[in-house]
Amino acid sequence: MIRVGEKAPEFSASASTGANVSLSAMRGKRVVLYFFPKAFTSG
Repeated sequence: MIRVGEKAPEFSASASTGANVSLSAMRGKRVVLYFFPKAFTSG
């Protein structure tokens, strides 16, 4: 588990536009990561 103040691990994901987004591409910018369960799933 990541704790407050720790650096996030490198990751990449697909944006809703289909483009690939990676954390390293945003280095030096302010980034907010928000994760949520997939729509219409329990959890």
